[in-house]
Amino acid sequence: MRKPKAALAREAWWLLAISGCFALSIGLSNTFVNIYLWKVDKSYTSIGWYNVAVYTLIPIAFIVAGALAKHRQPVLTLRLGVALHGVFYALVLVGGNALARLPLIPGIVMGIAAGFYWLSFNWLSLLFTDKAARDRFYGLNGVFSAVAGMAAPTVAGYVISHEDRFGGLTGYHVIFGLSLALFAVATVASLRLRAKAIGGQLKLRRALRAALSDPKWRKTLYGCGVYGLREGVFLFLIGLLIYVATGSELELGEFLLWQNALSFASFFLVGRFTTDRNRMWVIGIGAVGMAVTALVFILPITAASVMWYGSLIAVFLPMFIVPLQGTVFNQIGALDRTGETYVEQIILREVIENAGRVVGVGAFLAVIAFRPDARAIGWFAVVLGFVQLGTWGLLLQGGRQEVDVDVKQQERSNWAPRRVGKRF
Repeated sequence: MRKPKAALAREAWWLLAISGCFALSIGLSNTFVNIYLWKVDKSYTSIGWYNVAVYTLIPIAFIVAGALAKHRQPVLTLRLGVALHGVFYALVLVGGNALARLPLIPGIVMGIAAGFYWLSFNWLSLLFTDKAARDRFYGLNGVFSAVAGMAAPTVAGYVISHEDRFGGLTGYHVIFGLSLALFAVATVASLRLRAKAIGGQLKLRRALRAALSDPKWRKTLYGCGVYGLREGVFLFLIGLLIYVATGSELELGEFLLWQNALSFASFFLVGRFTTDRNRMWVIGIGAVGMAVTALVFILPITAASVMWYGSLIAVFLPMFIVPLQGTVFNQIGALDRTGETYVEQIILREVIENAGRVVGVGAFLAVIAFRPDARAIGWFAVVLGFVQLGTWGLLLQGGRQEVDVDVKQQERSNWAPRRVGKRF
């Protein structure tokens, strides 16, 4: 008989609600920010530098937000993160085309906003869930994000396409304004969350020593850095390629509707059926499926080939990412039972993963600088499509090293000299 899934706490449900509202707002605008930059500048380079700025500032913002959250409370930094996203879209609305021609400025603001939000979300998800409920939480979070991803891009694509018939980029301003309003709603909803401040200072050096001394967590951190190579590029590349191939925001929105419908089903099933015993197998199936899917880019890049890739990756990515998130936060919880260095380990993971993202986007900029054509981008995507296999391998290796350490400790215990005499 199947064991029932653990129940989620009330705070976890509120966090999921805020995350869903956040995902709806991001779904309306985030993909289209890159398209907006493209329409103004007609250059992959501007988009690349925008994303480099985002990924560079995220870990810095994580450290600042972590220090503030320890002194005050993590819910405060969550609200600041949501509010700063609102500031980003307000700047885009006011700055318009002039701001789009300076991609580093909006990239810096978005990096700070994302760092504050995700530091708090990750910390609160760890505080509001336990090991038994964590896979379910991340599965449901993926489901809510997929639902938002089905609705938002379709609406955004229709509005942008309709408004642009009258000239200019008016439709983008309407969508960015809607995102601004949704961030305000999420900020109000965050008032329902309560979490006590731990107090004290950030202990990053202590967290680093703990990470280096634990073979399993060390390998997991390396794996997150490797996966960041892929994630940094693919987060913006697929939507951009669809737009470049079709020239239509409406068709991009329809594609994202289909892709997120597939993601919805996959996230739901993965969150429901992933357990401690099968987690590594699920990650492996996802990693291999993502690698095979990347072979689509050997073909000429067309709207059809990119849509095939997007459809297949929507099925396999949740198999990889949901159990990976559960693994990361379970290991953080096991590393420090007191919870005093949770935030430091979250920051450490984010610094390493964003280092991978920056390197990945930097490699993308180098490729398009030397050969700015579709074939070069396609082969680059094929190579990046295999890197998550390295993450899976590192996770497996970390698990084996932990077993080896346990065996050696047991052998030393068995062979330890025993005192002989009376027991009193």
